[in-house]
Amino acid sequence: MSMRTVAAGAAALAVAAGIGAWWLNGQMPSTATEELSPLPGDTLVTFARIQTDMNRAAAGRPALPGDQNTDPLEGIGPALREFLAGNTVKAAHLLDEVEAEIESRVPTEDQVLADPLLADKEEWLVSYFELLPEPPTGKTVKAETTVFVRLALSLRKVDAILLADLLPTLKGFDLVARKADGEPSVFNGMALRFPCRLAASHRPLLEEAAKTLGPLAGSLSDCPAPLGRENDFALLERIARDPATALMIPTDREVVEPRDLRTALMSAAAAGNLAAITRAVKAGADPQRADARGRTALHYLLGNRTISDSERIQAIKLLY
Repeated sequence: MSMRTVAAGAAALAVAAGIGAWWLNGQMPSTATEELSPLPGDTLVTFARIQTDMNRAAAGRPALPGDQNTDPLEGIGPALREFLAGNTVKAAHLLDEVEAEIESRVPTEDQVLADPLLADKEEWLVSYFELLPEPPTGKTVKAETTVFVRLALSLRKVDAILLADLLPTLKGFDLVARKADGEPSVFNGMALRFPCRLAASHRPLLEEAAKTLGPLAGSLSDCPAPLGRENDFALLERIARDPATALMIPTDREVVEPRDLRTALMSAAAAGNLAAITRAVKAGADPQRADARGRTALHYLLGNRTISDSERIQAIKLLY
């Protein structure tokens, strides 16, 4: 046996051990890349692409490029884009396609009979989906209200489908609270959210969606609000309209480091390095780009406690 063969075998074992450790520990492998191309079967990439595409839609940026590997669940981004353009009928048709894909991803009784290991997934998803309400309808309900609430419901179904594929075990994870029992999990709080800008442009619809979904809504906006105020819509609107002012108020935000699907811009923001942030943005880095947890560079900046107030304001303006 050649040394090259031995080395290749050792490398393969190392990779396998790393993947095994990820599933056993509930932790995800780290990657640092600006690219966010579709990868078949990569749930983390799908999650990040959906959040990024919604962020870009709200910011008036072009859609992420897709190809034959694009997950059909990513159709929720184009649905939001059509909604924001005033095309509620087209948005509704796109949501029909997303919902058909969601239904196809829930194991059927026949599939469970053929593979009993799917029983937990089927029960977990079906029991959660049964809790979700129907969107408001009727002559007195505007079409945009119905479609927007459908968007919110689809977000919760899509991220549930993605979590079902990501979690090492479904037992002990409360899908309503998005929290694992016992030990903290890297999946706690993982959910797709409407872009922060909508808190300014569509606040009444956000409030209607939160009212309709109740405790199942979770945090509907990705505005970086303090803990416990994620659905304080007056605050969210202030953040969306004037982030440089609203986000200067001291809070108890969690300090986290970017990991999975992070970018150089996220790392610079987490470090509070204004010069590096400025260089990255000028070089074309996308502030709307989300990582595997749905966080953008702005979220990581706000966890930094060393950057000066004046530089923080400049950085916020670059990253929002």
